[in-house]
Amino acid sequence: PSALHQQLQDYMPPSSNYETKFNLLYTVYSIPNVILPLFGGNVVDRHGAPLCLTVFAATVFVGAALLSVGVAIKSWEVMYLGRFVFGLGGESLCVAQSTILSDWFEGREVAFAMGIGQSALLLGSIWNNVVSPIVANSSGGGIQASFWIGALLTCSSVVMAGTIVYVERQAARELKSKAGGGGETLQSLTVALLESEVWQSSGEVEMESGEPNGRHSNQASNNWRGVFDENTTEQSAKACTAAVESGVHITDIQKFGPIFWLLTLSCFVVYGCVLPFNNVASGILLERNFFMSSSSQNCVLEHPHQCTLGYLQNGTNRALEANGDACVIAPSQAPVLPSSVNHTSHDSERAGEWEEQDYIYSSLTSKNVDCGDSFWLDACTSDYCTKQNTATEHAGKVMSIPYLI
Repeated sequence: PSALHQQLQDYMPPSSNYETKFNLLYTVYSIPNVILPLFGGNVVDRHGAPLCLTVFAATVFVGAALLSVGVAIKSWEVMYLGRFVFGLGGESLCVAQSTILSDWFEGREVAFAMGIGQSALLLGSIWNNVVSPIVANSSGGGIQASFWIGALLTCSSVVMAGTIVYVERQAARELKSKAGGGGETLQSLTVALLESEVWQSSGEVEMESGEPNGRHSNQASNNWRGVFDENTTEQSAKACTAAVESGVHITDIQKFGPIFWLLTLSCFVVYGCVLPFNNVASGILLERNFFMSSSSQNCVLEHPHQCTLGYLQNGTNRALEANGDACVIAPSQAPVLPSSVNHTSHDSERAGEWEEQDYIYSSLTSKNVDCGDSFWLDACTSDYCTKQNTATEHAGKVMSIPYLI
């Protein structure tokens, strides 16, 4: 929810410790992931990556749904629960994905496949930073729609994980049939795929040379079967047998070398410095660059107790300096808000679009203004909300630059 920092602040009930509550959304996600990936990796080794991928993806979906429900009912507690459940499967999901990639690819293919996966992950972050503020600021969407779209996307990941399980099982049946039904099953999916490719290439050579597919085809097939059966299959079987006999234990962490620990330290620095900043970058960018407060200027409204712009303001309500000249509001500064507001649902025929019945503030501040509410966005402070929405969308694009690089 980092891209929705300002929208969430406007939407949730006013609180003096909003920043603490917002950052707790990341804390409750991170706490279980300090230890869980270790156990998640062990579970993946024992029960298989495809099945674990589906379980972890389903856990992430449940967490995202709970988070969306928490936003809908404006409950921080339910939101924390959702983020905690989300965290139970989030990082372990990455472990299962990496395991599947290492099983399905060999050699240099592994690094290339993982690079594609990482690029897709970062593209998802960019999409979130750009699209989420737009959806939250739209009159037909709102902040609830932004969170529910995220939940639907995690639901689609469950479907994809189930598809991977199906593909794996189909491949296992094919390998078993090639091994002779009740015979010994090939241990490497890559070996089987290479074997099929060699047979296909052999058939293509025969067709090009015009030779019949009878005795020569059977001889080539038997030759290649002999090569794989005697060499590759035997080596793979021995390796898998040794791995099963030795097992995987948490205590194996003691055998990791210094290079592994240096890489771990590098990840710790990135997660401890870069990512926490990005979590609150939207709010910082607004306050420092795109939507700075204009309170430092000596500007007051021509009618301090009236709305600034919207259908509740029939005329104009300019911001003036002490000498009567019009204030110059920079593009990066927020418009001046009224000093007070006193409106009820009887003041407009469009009051049915408002979220509240009464808007009575003797001393109005920016924390009272919810730009997701039609009263502020369309009726009373349209200039302020329009500029804030534009600033949040701009901040989301700037937040995407590190991911894009």
